Amino acid sequence: MKKQLAKAFYLLLTFSFIFVNSAAGSLEITDFFSDFTSSEVSIKSDQAHQGKAVFELMYGGNAVESQVVPFEVNAGEQISKVIIWQKKPQHDYYTARVSLYNDTQVHDSSSYAVSYGTVAMPSFHVVDFSPSNRGVQLLLRPFNPGAVDIKIELLENNDIVFTETKEDVSLTSNTELKIDWPFLLSNNRNYNVRAKILTHRLSAPPLVNTYTASFVANDDVEIVQDDVEVDEYGASVTLRGRSQVPFDGFIDVARKNRDTNERLTFRQQIEDILVYGKEDTAGVVWKNLVPGTYDIEIRAVNKENIALDKYETVLRIPEEAVSSETPTVKSTPGFTALILLIALFAAAWKWRGG
Repeated sequence: MKKQLAKAFYLLLTFSFIFVNSAAGSLEITDFFSDFTSSEVSIKSDQAHQGKAVFELMYGGNAVESQVVPFEVNAGEQISKVIIWQKKPQHDYYTARVSLYNDTQVHDSSSYAVSYGTVAMPSFHVVDFSPSNRGVQLLLRPFNPGAVDIKIELLENNDIVFTETKEDVSLTSNTELKIDWPFLLSNNRNYNVRAKILTHRLSAPPLVNTYTASFVANDDVEIVQDDVEVDEYGASVTLRGRSQVPFDGFIDVARKNRDTNERLTFRQQIEDILVYGKEDTAGVVWKNLVPGTYDIEIRAVNKENIALDKYETVLRIPEEAVSSETPTVKSTPGFTALILLIALFAAAWKWRGG
């Protein structure tokens, strides 16, 4: 009996060990990269997991910076998590490390050598890296001719929500890259943008450098000044979207009489919802407009009553013309007699054959 219990216990322990190691082996790191700007890990799992990825930047065996990123992965799925290092480098060499945890158990870990300074200097200079509501602009100035791959990533929190890659970009002169976001952005949300540039090298793996910038997405429109019409009947305004955050707002037209200081404001809803490059026209009609000089102010206003653009002009309404009748010429008896006498003289002359 004791032997049977011991055997059963041994089998149970063996199965438990196999199960634990199977669960632990189901969550793994498939790729890990880091420089001193950012770090990225790719995670694959055979089972559904909720856990955390712990990023550490090490120097001399001590962590100089640490960031914890929660993650959730489904069975058979691969995900990526990205962090941006916050501390400035003080030395030329570091070690980046990432560890995957499910509760308190470490499932996998990986390290990457990080270089700073002349060790990892590329052969180009980033002149401009400007993300916005519309998209991103990158301008590179090469020190030496070469070729690079450029990957642009839009990050929301620690997730990559958009990626576009340009391969074999030749750097022989100043090179500009512009990319528009192909989808809508969320208002008042903070986004990070990362440029991952891989420099081609003949006898070595590509040199990888990353650059990051951030922006807060907001709705934005402009008043198309060439399409503003203001006259004695009212005002017509064309708005053009300047952001991938949808604009759903109004035009406010203020009219102030310079003589009386009377000020009236008219508001009109924009029918279309505007995104980047889209236009719509709205107008207002004056009421009780009297002759005079008016200061006109037109504003594009969003739902939060924030003015996004403004246009000003002056309108003059002249005094109404006084209607008058053309005076009738009064004939006099002497004038009429003279006309009659001339007619009789002409008839007599003709009768005599003169």
